[in-house]
Amino acid sequence: MQIYDFLTDATVVFFIANTLYVISYMVTSMLWLRILAIIAAVSTFPYFYLQVEPLWSALFWQSCFLAVNLVNLLVLLYSRRQARFDEHEQLAYDLKFSELKPYEARPIFKLAEKRLLDPGQLLLRDREKNETLYLILQGQCRVMKNNREVALLGPGQFIGELSFLSSEAVSADVVAAGQVVLMCWQRQGLLPLFKRHGLYQSYFYGLCSLDVAGKLRAMTSVSPA
Repeated sequence: MQIYDFLTDATVVFFIANTLYVISYMVTSMLWLRILAIIAAVSTFPYFYLQVEPLWSALFWQSCFLAVNLVNLLVLLYSRRQARFDEHEQLAYDLKFSELKPYEARPIFKLAEKRLLDPGQLLLRDREKNETLYLILQGQCRVMKNNREVALLGPGQFIGELSFLSSEAVSADVVAAGQVVLMCWQRQGLLPLFKRHGLYQSYFYGLCSLDVAGKLRAMTSVSPA
């Protein structure tokens, strides 16, 4: 009888609610944290209400916690809605950003511009400053040093990443080898995103570093022994 009374007591619900709170703070997923916190908040209502005198202040604050988590859950779900990419954004995502979830790539593409190059058009000039990072979506670009081709870049490769990372002058000319489609980002345009979400800055710089390392390996493999 005593066990039955305990199981039907509102304190059991309160115990379960607090257990859910503990679990919500242990999970790494923000989505599940919000969901568990909402369930936990709702579960405390019977306990606070079914006292000899309802604990109105506790009910008020639990309602506040519930509202905060519910709003944040809706914002999170809205931000994770299915991304709708245009043709160029989808190509960029497949070539370079597929490690991100579509909703994570959306802020990056909102800050991007598209650019078309005609055959033989100069994109970057040796020893000039550059504040733009370019990603080749279609076509190829020649990297020229002292009127000699030192590299041929294709889809999925960055252009200008060294000057973009270091703020130093460009070290070679870059010329379109044919019709080229580019996606580009201005440094100043990306700074607000980097300040709000530092992980984007780390991600961009990591991609650029990998791109540089790949180019260096390719150049070394074709260099004469």
